[in-house]
Amino acid sequence: MARLHVRSGLDPDEPDTPAAALVVDPEGTPGEQALERLGGHCYEGDEVLYLVQTDGWAEHSYDGGLLTVAVAVHPAVLERAEIDPASFPLRSAADPTAVLVLRAETAVTPDVAERLAEGAAVLLGPPDAPLDDLLGPDGDWPIILAGPPEP
Repeated sequence: MARLHVRSGLDPDEPDTPAAALVVDPEGTPGEQALERLGGHCYEGDEVLYLVQTDGWAEHSYDGGLLTVAVAVHPAVLERAEIDPASFPLRSAADPTAVLVLRAETAVTPDVAERLAEGAAVLLGPPDAPLDDLLGPDGDWPIILAGPPEP
């Protein structure tokens, strides 16, 4: 099952802003496997992979002390990655034509939720891997997801 971490310092341009990091197991749930496969459909940046915002994004919601981060992807993008969109029945709140492939939640304070950067970083690793190990120079490049596109 994917793990959601929230911490500052993930974005070097905004080191004091808390950001969401999803840790997914490439051999885990169908959603985790989908994110691993989508890495091949990203473009490369400075040691990161970017999923184009029109293909997929991260949605945040906060309720009762729990932050939920959901990853939405358009069905055509999943099909190009040879993933069956019908495997994912939940729909995006931002664009109902997109499906939710993964959701994770964690407890955060209202202040952190209010200051949270849009989007999320996706790191691939085993379920018990410490976040710092995945962020280190020996880890895979993270997949960077923007927030939802403007309507």
